[in-house]
Amino acid sequence: VRNRKHITKKNEVIHKFKSSLQQMEKLCEDFVLSTQQEAEKQGQSDRRASESQQKHLLEELSGLRTQLNNLLVANHEVEVALRKRKYKVETEIENWIQKYDADMGEKQSELEELSTAYADEQEELRELEERYTILEVEYTQIVEEKRLAKERKEREERELAMKTCASVIIQAYWRGYKVRKALRAKAKKGKKGKGKRGK
Repeated sequence: VRNRKHITKKNEVIHKFKSSLQQMEKLCEDFVLSTQQEAEKQGQSDRRASESQQKHLLEELSGLRTQLNNLLVANHEVEVALRKRKYKVETEIENWIQKYDADMGEKQSELEELSTAYADEQEELRELEERYTILEVEYTQIVEEKRLAKERKEREERELAMKTCASVIIQAYWRGYKVRKALRAKAKKGKKGKGKRGK
């Protein structure tokens, strides 16, 4: 009868441990699900922030492109005007050479100033094109860095969730092991006590 009671108690303890383990597993699953949902929310927030920044950069890039186009149009108009003026000046210089040899030096200076202004504007256009190229490269780098940072964060969150879950399971098994060990020790002690009373 005592053995039956002892076995019944053990069965009850085992049943409790199984129930506790099932609860632990449920808690672990709930924790992982909650972590995944939180990671999803964070990912959506990061995506929205990234999209907002991309929109801002695209707007800034569009503005720069508009400025560049305006400068190109303005430069083209100036270039055409300068070409016309240059042609006019050259024509006038030819006439002046024939008619006024004395004025040739002065007109030549004017032509050189116009050429210098044209060269300066060409240099300014080149600098603007270089700036645009640099901005485009920086934008591409920013987008790539955001993507890599997002992937790294998601990977770290998944690893943390797995480690936390594993830690909870290991702790549950360890507590179960300690309880079983204590029960075995108690059972052995009880058997020894019975033997002494029998003698």
